[in-house]
Amino acid sequence: MARMDIRFALKQVIKQGVQNVVLPVCYQVNRGRAVDRKLVVFADAHHNSRPAAMELLYRRLKKSGRYRIIEHYLDYGAAGAGQVARHSIRFMKLYASAGFVVICDNFLPAASCRKRGETKVIQLWHACGCYKKFGYDAEDDIPAHYHGANVYRNADLVTVSGKAAVKPFASAMRLREDIVQPIGVSRTDLYFSKAWRERCVSQFYGRYPQAKGKKVVLWAPTFRGNAGVPENVSLDLSRLQEELGDGYLVLARLHPHMRPLPGREKTNGNGGWERYLCDLPTEELYPVTDVLIADYSSLVYEYLLFRKPLILYVPDLETYRKRRGFYMQIEQLPGRIVTQRPELAAAVQNIAHAAEDSTDPGAFRQDINAGSARIETFLEAYMGACDGKATTRIVKWIEDQG
Repeated sequence: MARMDIRFALKQVIKQGVQNVVLPVCYQVNRGRAVDRKLVVFADAHHNSRPAAMELLYRRLKKSGRYRIIEHYLDYGAAGAGQVARHSIRFMKLYASAGFVVICDNFLPAASCRKRGETKVIQLWHACGCYKKFGYDAEDDIPAHYHGANVYRNADLVTVSGKAAVKPFASAMRLREDIVQPIGVSRTDLYFSKAWRERCVSQFYGRYPQAKGKKVVLWAPTFRGNAGVPENVSLDLSRLQEELGDGYLVLARLHPHMRPLPGREKTNGNGGWERYLCDLPTEELYPVTDVLIADYSSLVYEYLLFRKPLILYVPDLETYRKRRGFYMQIEQLPGRIVTQRPELAAAVQNIAHAAEDSTDPGAFRQDINAGSARIETFLEAYMGACDGKATTRIVKWIEDQG
């Protein structure tokens, strides 16, 4: 563990040198060329290929034929310091003359210098709503050595899911509220596609034929700590499956940075964690999930678009509230709050049976009568711009820039 901490610290020192010295110089050297208003650079430091948050906007711009698109991705967490430096330098050469840069998470090279005003940076933030505090409002998100220059400072547009998310995002990113616009989260447009939902259902039952005729219970806890030193959580899924019985199938979808706690990988002597972990993308599980067990993850917002039962299993609620904090009271979320482990199975069964007559596999309910008034009011405030047309509005914003 100590060796890993030293390696992580060394990587941070190298990144700081590249970020504060090398990248600004590289940008200045390459800014002699005119800005190309038709050049769109999609960049990300958390994936080696195009992130799901960018997919629909990429397709739309590509199909239009009006733009020259360059993709620039690398998972900095898994890459070596040299790879990160080279990737960042190549980005800066593009950045110096790009008309648009599209990102969907923290991307430090884009904040390494003051960019040209003609270049527009679009932040397609990957999460919906505004639940737990993040960015500069959270102690763990932004390391202290990045508090001098705002890592979001060059954003010209931050797209959010609804009007209630504007103030929290502006606060977390230390940006003016007019930059944060409730025009929707592009990737949620998929949820309004019947064909996409049907593909998700078909793919799931092809992978899990034993799930047919059962209620699918998905546990999807939030990411804790930071990318360098993630914190793990634990829930005995074998025990939960046993308590629920054969009429249920329990699955888990963890954040890529999270792992089961050491010593907890195997429960009851065999099987254990490995047989519950699902590698299908979380969003592709929403159409087949009957009950979602979450805690502080923003995925609850998009899941609620399906008007399906939600349980917030938060045994550490008061500790988390003090340590991390929220932009809203957890009681505002239209879900059942459970703080005691022995109560979890009964809560799942009760909420699943209550919804038996109103949810079918793959259903997507847009009619206000399909959900309670509480859910509809909540979705209007926090997800009101996620209506299947978010990508169209983002494309219009790009086109309006000239």
